[in-house]
Amino acid sequence: MNIEKALFNIQRIQILQCKINPETSNLISNDYAYAWDVSMFPLLEFSELHLQYEEQFIIKKETVDIVTDFADKEWLNKKYYSFYEYEDFFVRGEKFSIKTERFHLIAIFRYMFLRGSFDQMFWDKLVENGNCPIEAFSIVRNFDINELSLV
Repeated sequence: MNIEKALFNIQRIQILQCKINPETSNLISNDYAYAWDVSMFPLLEFSELHLQYEEQFIIKKETVDIVTDFADKEWLNKKYYSFYEYEDFFVRGEKFSIKTERFHLIAIFRYMFLRGSFDQMFWDKLVENGNCPIEAFSIVRNFDINELSLV
């Protein structure tokens, strides 16, 4: 293990411990803690806490940026897609310069949901019954501190 990865893991555990501790929980937003929990670059936060570890995140900044930028532009144009359609774009398709995994898409959309992005119509279409895998329903559930894990 290299030193950068070790420092990243220490920082991750400290952030999650701060969120889990009732005395300090309010100091870390739900979306930020979630991003660290799943090792996803928290694109929409501006903090040295994660900028210095950009290369250590499993779900890379570029992936989060491309998916959220596309979703935002389409949403602004009132174009709504199901989760399976996003999977066609970013997991199976060749329309974009990145190719990602189902779990990464779920994590990116969960992060955006926890940030309060988009409107209810967007989320209803994304997790429309029959147009998403069962695990995608987790995107739109209320945040529970118990979903965070230090391991």
